[in-house]
Amino acid sequence: MLKYVTDVNNKIYLKESIVKTKKLTSNISNVIKINVNDEITNFLGFGSAITESSAFNYHNLSNINKKRFLKDYFSKDGLNYNFGRISIGSNDFSLSSFSYAKKRDLSDFSINHDKEYVIPMLHDILNIKKINLIASPWSPPKMYKRLPILYFGISLSKRYYENYSNYLIRFLNEYREFGINISYITMQNEPLARQRWESCKFSISKQKDFIYKYLLPKLKYTKLLLWDHNKDNLSNIVDDLYEKNNKVAGVAFHYYTGNCFNEIKKIHNKYPNMLLVNSEMCCSYSKYDEAKWIGAAEYYLTDIIGDMNMGVNAYLDWNILLDTKGGPTYKKNYVKSASIIKNDNYIKSPIYYYLYHISHFLSGNDIIVNSECYTNALKVVAIKQKEKIIVVIMNTSNKNIDYNIVLYDDVVSDSISSHGVITYVI
Repeated sequence: MLKYVTDVNNKIYLKESIVKTKKLTSNISNVIKINVNDEITNFLGFGSAITESSAFNYHNLSNINKKRFLKDYFSKDGLNYNFGRISIGSNDFSLSSFSYAKKRDLSDFSINHDKEYVIPMLHDILNIKKINLIASPWSPPKMYKRLPILYFGISLSKRYYENYSNYLIRFLNEYREFGINISYITMQNEPLARQRWESCKFSISKQKDFIYKYLLPKLKYTKLLLWDHNKDNLSNIVDDLYEKNNKVAGVAFHYYTGNCFNEIKKIHNKYPNMLLVNSEMCCSYSKYDEAKWIGAAEYYLTDIIGDMNMGVNAYLDWNILLDTKGGPTYKKNYVKSASIIKNDNYIKSPIYYYLYHISHFLSGNDIIVNSECYTNALKVVAIKQKEKIIVVIMNTSNKNIDYNIVLYDDVVSDSISSHGVITYVI
């Protein structure tokens, strides 16, 4: 059995060792039990958002470091990402505010803006591996909104539903012409939010009207993910939004109102064939300090492990690469990212290494299985593969913890350091 340890406080990163098992006895305490035959769901993989800000930072890496970055994120030697999320038009992590057309009839529609940074980065990624792309608009063009002089928060005018659905389809088709196929689309990022950056208020009833009457009939190669906002009250929202349709693949949601794990479980139990995708997660900005960023890494892994144990099928964090100031962001909405560009190189933060402890070991044909843990201080997820079991354990407490992992008739007796994370490949 192989074991990989990260303990940032002691400068240990993915240290590999061999662990021996012993036979199960009746005197076993502090047990983590892996129930291999109690399957929860298939897990499709991890990914991140390729925002214009991230693509701009990637553009500024040296050619050697671009290749290293892609390997660190998308190869089997790195995070092994197989999902990505892109913005339809601008968002707060763009270099400026823009849309693809200014005329309502779309006679001037063009994705030329994306050809400078986003599309070249996507082509570099796709040259390494095929990934599932999710596209989300932060706002319709202002010419379609209820008050055209205002861009942020104001709702889409119903008289332009047809125009706007054509706008979204035009985006999908033009990207396809550039060899970039979009697997999933969401109709609106955070539809109930009014932000100081691009946003659009969309009630549940208006979402349903737009989705089922205007957007879905035009989708050909792309499936829809509903919602794309926070997890609180998510099960009721899905009940209100969902109508059975073979073009609706599932639901996307964000982290920002808390873990809300039971909401995920309710949906998974009621709609077992619906894809559950955590489409956005990040932590607020603070000046980079390796030791202080352990807390952010723990936020990530706590949410990921909890979501996976409740039935999530894929998980994406926010910007894949930001600078030392948490940007650039034209609205100055600075946040953390797993890697940080510095000059023409980049730093892998503790967030990166914590993500690695799960994503690197996945095969694309993975099944999350039930695990039982005796203490809330340890966060545990177990993944079954064809010939392996992957067990990830994170200690969020201020003390070292001893434990026994029980799997079949074997036991692993081990200890995890304070604020450390361990992956076992069994």
